Amino acid sequence: MADRSFIDKSYRLVKRRVDLYAAVSVGAAGAVTLLKWNYPTFGAGPNARTYTAAPLANALPAGAPYPLQYGCGAEGVRSVTRTGAGQWLLQLQDNYQRHFGVGFTLEIAGGVTAGQLAINSTTTNFAAAGGTIIGLTTIIGGVAADLAAGTIANLRIFLADATEP
Repeated sequence: MADRSFIDKSYRLVKRRVDLYAAVSVGAAGAVTLLKWNYPTFGAGPNARTYTAAPLANALPAGAPYPLQYGCGAEGVRSVTRTGAGQWLLQLQDNYQRHFGVGFTLEIAGGVTAGQLAINSTTTNFAAAGGTIIGLTTIIGGVAADLAAGTIANLRIFLADATEP
């Protein structure tokens, strides 16, 4: 159950919908890195308005509500792990009741990368310790495949808070 104060007025028929966003960088051999956006602050160094690697998933104990979003992972996402070709496990910072979907937009340096993103129900676990795990599969040409090195996948994750009646 998410234990944060999410914005209440959403004007949706689904109660307590939560939208999370994450950026995942793809490296050599399909390695993935969760990214954190560096918001500009007074006196900020050269990293302001850029992505850097998010702090480690275990930087704070599981269930620490604040400042969880800043201390580990990035804005609701604890970690991302590659488990095989095109297979990712996305662990969230909180537990949720269900997902409505995951979408993505790819940032590519050049060329064209056509792909799809699917939720893998076999590896998805809403009650996982430390936060919901969503299994994702990137599909290129009809098969699970890694995205090209240098690609950034901007994910949009739509969920129902665990307190939904």
